[in-house]
Amino acid sequence: IKAYRKDYNEIEFELGTNQEEKLAKVISGDRVLNIYAPEISVSFSSEIKTVTADKKIKIYLPVEYSFYDRRKQERVEPTKTCYVSFQHNKQMLRKSIFDISLGGIAIILSKSDKILITKGKQFDIFTLDIGLRKMKVKAECTNSFNIDPYKFDNLPYGGFKVAFRFIDISKEDKAFLSEFVAHQKLTQQVTKKAN
Repeated sequence: IKAYRKDYNEIEFELGTNQEEKLAKVISGDRVLNIYAPEISVSFSSEIKTVTADKKIKIYLPVEYSFYDRRKQERVEPTKTCYVSFQHNKQMLRKSIFDISLGGIAIILSKSDKILITKGKQFDIFTLDIGLRKMKVKAECTNSFNIDPYKFDNLPYGGFKVAFRFIDISKEDKAFLSEFVAHQKLTQQVTKKAN
């Protein structure tokens, strides 16, 4: 994307090197360009305004957008501190859970933690402490990304958010987790209404 011009009702794109063939695949016969931006989970279709000789494409601003929820399950931040314990590089770690869903959890690591967990790394022993309940699950790291400084009060220098999905969890633990997440969600909605 080269430019967004609201006054001219257009978005301007520039083709990368050797992209002409790929362009033909995304333009339908009625000169409509179909766009999906997975990073922000939005898609739209828009009519082509012009295509110039120097590989610039201008489309009209779309009238409608479709947004997609990438998450399959509702995520909540626990109101009381919950923990996860797991072994990484022969070191036992115990971290507080930042958010939790039926499908997984996320933790926050400070830059001083010096822990690097790669995407796809599996943990056979992953223990969740939620209230008085201990749950042993198998988990896999699905994502790790930087957190800007001062985004969270306790992380003035920034850090990392690491997400895990559960690969194996017992029926009983899943039922407990379902009830826990639902209760947390209701608690948060009541708190928001009170404020």
